[in-house]
Amino acid sequence: MGLATCSGAFAEPLLRRTFTHEAMGTEFNLTLYSRPEDKGTDEIRGIADEAFAVVDDLENKISVWRLDSQVAYINKHAAREPAKAAPDVIDLILYCRKVYSETDGAFDVTVGPLVNLWGFYRSQDESSPQGQLPSDEALADTCAKVGMDKVAVDRDKGAVSFARDGMLLDFGGIGKGLALDRAAEVLKRHGVTTAALSAGTSSIVVLGTPPAAAGWRVRVRDPYDDRASLDEVILRDEALSTSGSYEKFFELGGKKYCHIFDPRTGRPVEGMLSVTVIGRSGMETDALSTAFFVMGAEKTRAYCKTHPGLRVTLVPAGEKGGLHPVPVGDWDQAGKEPPPLENSRHPDSTPARGDDAQPFPLPVTVRVNPISQCPCPGRPEESARP
Repeated sequence: MGLATCSGAFAEPLLRRTFTHEAMGTEFNLTLYSRPEDKGTDEIRGIADEAFAVVDDLENKISVWRLDSQVAYINKHAAREPAKAAPDVIDLILYCRKVYSETDGAFDVTVGPLVNLWGFYRSQDESSPQGQLPSDEALADTCAKVGMDKVAVDRDKGAVSFARDGMLLDFGGIGKGLALDRAAEVLKRHGVTTAALSAGTSSIVVLGTPPAAAGWRVRVRDPYDDRASLDEVILRDEALSTSGSYEKFFELGGKKYCHIFDPRTGRPVEGMLSVTVIGRSGMETDALSTAFFVMGAEKTRAYCKTHPGLRVTLVPAGEKGGLHPVPVGDWDQAGKEPPPLENSRHPDSTPARGDDAQPFPLPVTVRVNPISQCPCPGRPEESARP
């Protein structure tokens, strides 16, 4: 779904265009405004192509589904000998270890063996996860292969080592956010000051504010009803990511098991529907939406007290389908009232339609399996200035 564009002579001082690109098993959307010196679409199309090339380069390095990626090489060799990696991959691993430490292990990119054990990894041609309940013995054995404390990084030598055979790095919980950050850096280098970049249906990074607008409006969907909205926020030079339990799960014995794991117990998280995080970068919000989903409201609140600048909305599972969002962080400082603490489902509430009314609808989803396909997330829209 694209934005309305001008044809013929430009009626607006700045041209707005949306470009799409398939990468990381989903669709990346880039909506940008031309620079004052641009005469047409060729210049901004070239910038968009360069931004998407950076996304492709990152995917080629960190995808677990590409046999020739650096991460695939690390996963194959790091338990036997130090495995070489590029400096930016080393920096990514070190950042993940930092978040792992700051969240007491709630965010862990070594969770892959657990995802595999529970049946959430799947080949590209399979339509749904084949869930399975592991035995206590198998769960204990697999948990022994999980933990960033078992990953050694030698930055000077550019090498990674695993303490146990069978360990796996999987950047599915942070890769799309990082890709958006890198694409945004390309835009900045070329002097683009107003843009919105999204990866699938889980993350968005925005630059600046559109002309005659207070910012980019982002609509976060109701986790029970994809026609309704849980909240709508305005972003300015920020990132937003959402993690949710409802889209990817399996059901056995009348119980649902979601794809987001507590790496410390080895079991899928229970009692949480979705977590939305607004912060400084896509890499940060992508990682923290997963971590906070695992941590819950109280530990998230404690984290935000020592890490200012975050806005978080947690949605615990309520009784009888009710929604009771829990706002955490710097909502007041951002000039945005938090979501109401008492909220309920509104199945008849549908997003506004039409080019002038529809904000960017961000469904709640995080893809553990980067091969799985996401629906087109729609488009970002400007919020009129008050």
